[in-house]
Amino acid sequence: MTGALRAPERGRRRRVPAAARSLAAALAVGAILLVAGAPASAPERAPITGFRPADSEAERARESDLECMIRPDTLRRHLRVLTEEPHVAGTPADRATAEYVLQRLKSYGWDAHLETVPVYLNYPAEVKLEMTEPDSARSALALREGGALWDKDAFDHGAFDAFHGYGASGEATAQVVYANYGDVDDLKKLAEIGVDPRGKILLVRYGKIFRGLKVRNAERAGAAGVIIYSDPADDGYARADPYPRGAGRPDDAIQRGSVQFLSEGPGDPTTPGWPSREGGRRLKPAEAKGIPRIPSLPLSYREARKILSALEGPQSPAAWQGALPLTYHVGPGPARLHMKVVQNYAVRPIWNVVATLRGRETPDQWVVCGNHRDAWTYGAVDPNSGTLCLLEMARGIGALARSGWHPRRTLMLCSWDGEEYGLLGSTEFAEEHAADLGAKAVAYLNVDVAVAGKDFRANGAQALEDVISGAMSDTQDPSRAGSVLEVTRTRLFADAKAEWARRNRERHWRGEPERPYTWTMPSLGSGSDYTAFEDHLGIPSADLRFEGLQGTYHSMYDDFEYMDRVIDPGYVYESTMTSLWSRVALRLAEAEVLPLEFSATARFALDELEGVDERADDQNAGSADSSKLRADLAPARAAAMRLRDVARSIEDETARGLASGTLSPARVAQVNATLLLTERQLLGEGLPGRAWFRNEIYAPGLNTGYAPVPLPRLGQAVLDRDRAAYASGVAPIGAALGRAASELARAAPGGGH
Repeated sequence: MTGALRAPERGRRRRVPAAARSLAAALAVGAILLVAGAPASAPERAPITGFRPADSEAERARESDLECMIRPDTLRRHLRVLTEEPHVAGTPADRATAEYVLQRLKSYGWDAHLETVPVYLNYPAEVKLEMTEPDSARSALALREGGALWDKDAFDHGAFDAFHGYGASGEATAQVVYANYGDVDDLKKLAEIGVDPRGKILLVRYGKIFRGLKVRNAERAGAAGVIIYSDPADDGYARADPYPRGAGRPDDAIQRGSVQFLSEGPGDPTTPGWPSREGGRRLKPAEAKGIPRIPSLPLSYREARKILSALEGPQSPAAWQGALPLTYHVGPGPARLHMKVVQNYAVRPIWNVVATLRGRETPDQWVVCGNHRDAWTYGAVDPNSGTLCLLEMARGIGALARSGWHPRRTLMLCSWDGEEYGLLGSTEFAEEHAADLGAKAVAYLNVDVAVAGKDFRANGAQALEDVISGAMSDTQDPSRAGSVLEVTRTRLFADAKAEWARRNRERHWRGEPERPYTWTMPSLGSGSDYTAFEDHLGIPSADLRFEGLQGTYHSMYDDFEYMDRVIDPGYVYESTMTSLWSRVALRLAEAEVLPLEFSATARFALDELEGVDERADDQNAGSADSSKLRADLAPARAAAMRLRDVARSIEDETARGLASGTLSPARVAQVNATLLLTERQLLGEGLPGRAWFRNEIYAPGLNTGYAPVPLPRLGQAVLDRDRAAYASGVAPIGAALGRAASELARAAPGGGH
């Protein structure tokens, strides 16, 4: 089963001592009580995974000291500085934010430096959009927000007019066709109802898939151009008042963004797969793949309404109806648009800031934390709510270091640039430093949007699930009773009680024991700076955030006033995220035994193999025998079970040894060296048609951009109904799981047999 909630695997052995897993047992009991409607008692604090019992208490005391140092006024001051001007990647204002972060990190005692990266990117030279029919007079459509009288930042004329990162230059005059979200199925539906998109300007709404794939799909369908607007149905129309009164999207807010084909490969499109360097190898622009060839523009729903109200043709399918007060038609016409986009492309510098705090015992093991800094406008929520946390975490850990403590492993903090265009700074850094990162990086912890609301979400590699859930358990939710883990678990259970009751009835009918829920971390897709670390380099990665409506996303209204007054007054969730992120980083950096649990990776693989098999059966129902998806999944299951068993043997042994104090330094070093390299073994030769994505377990869907499709060879084959890809996809996945099991077996008791 995919998602944030999963049952623990039946028959899993308890580790010795029992106290080492008392927290998990207490959570499972709490889950049963929550489902039944009874209150769950607070669990006792167990030793932290990877720590001796006495060291666990010292670690929690250190984390408590850091938590006491977090200051809302400091967070607010950082936000005011970072959001003073729009700071698109590569602009002088962007360089100013890099200098600010650099100086702050140095002042907090970190060894920090700035890395300049030349990348190919665009700024708008001219953008124009006007309706030429049905009225005879041309009617210009606004490509800039109108502003709010009580918000000075929303009027800054230094910001660019609306445009798309990596958008194409071009001019088109054509009738309009409405194509819903613009995904593959939507374009198929257009064909079914007899509407031809060729030569038309497609009007599509944000949501469901990454915006760049909307443009890719339109280009492949022969469209002349694309307009992407934010429909109020997808942006909080019924959930909140629009800004400035609430967190919803104002009717004139424009969602800027990149239209790079992200799920085919991120980074500088002229240096695909290798680092971008001054004077280095670079493709000619015409050779660059992954960026559109037809023009596109973003638009507000105030302006999109003018187009939709002028469309005729067939009434749209019921599922395509948005929330504007009109009946949606697909066209074509009589609405006709003229669009002109002139892009100024050049190789321009962007600036990563990298800071380190050297480890005291194993400095060549790195715990890497990152957040991007560039924004389409002010970027108060996205991304600088995360930058505040990075800086305050640096200040707190720096103060601990000045008191005489240093982490066991090296901590590295990275302020990325160019994320909004296509994860440029992090991808080029990962490609430049691939050898060092591959040999030394323990994990990568990403915080992009730290706070957009009150609901916590973590996505990541399952090997990190235990250390993240432990940190969640020790971090209090600032506005709801209980820890972040308890609040998150309760919220998710509320949505899943009926489904879980159904599954337990099925188990009962089959004679199997019923299972309680546990919180299980969903996997990663793409869309932020963890992508190069997990999908390309095989470094266990996670993305943490408090999410919410975020109605000003990528618009001029994502500014200081929105964050300060609407999203997090008092900076209580900013403080909580700083505390939680710091806890996870410190535990990874300070644990005696690396808290990477590959039994969870194996469990995830087994669950996903079961899930993909079920989805294939659903596809096969009613299909002709010649078109059925068939594959023998047994070899991949066997490899996953071997990984599970070997991982458990190491996890049980190290838990016993830490509890009893009998784990020798030599044994610790052997286990850690193996754990460090195990996730790397999940890398293969590259996924079909997108070789940059090398992880056989985690990847974004080819046609989603953001959303994950686990076991991507098999998962994508089911989505595409590709018999050949499904049949051939098992062996590479089984081989990757087998390599991971063999790597762990090097350090397993008795050789892992």
